[in-house]
Amino acid sequence: MIGCKPTQPQTTTDPLQLAEVVLGKGLEQYSNQSESHLLFVQPAAAYPNQPIKFLVIEKSTGKAVFEKSFRPGYVKWRDDRTIEYEDLPGIVKQNEVNNIKTWTIPATPQAH
Repeated sequence: MIGCKPTQPQTTTDPLQLAEVVLGKGLEQYSNQSESHLLFVQPAAAYPNQPIKFLVIEKSTGKAVFEKSFRPGYVKWRDDRTIEYEDLPGIVKQNEVNNIKTWTIPATPQAH
């Protein structure tokens, strides 16, 4: 009798290798303060309004924890756990002035 297992996603413990599979080559790489996570960013696009992607990878597991694309603005570590990025809209809405967005690394559950 042959047993079936659900397929496991391919994982690698090399964060750069994973980032290059997802985002392509020539990436910019930034560590957070504690060096527990890496931020990988695609190089600026050839066209001004072309979206740029970024990816956050947990170094200890090599797993991607956040992926986002944004219209050229910027992306950076705000602090050890928070990414800040400016996502310029394709069409600016009246009275819309705040294009700054954030994402925080979720807290890991503590063992009891």
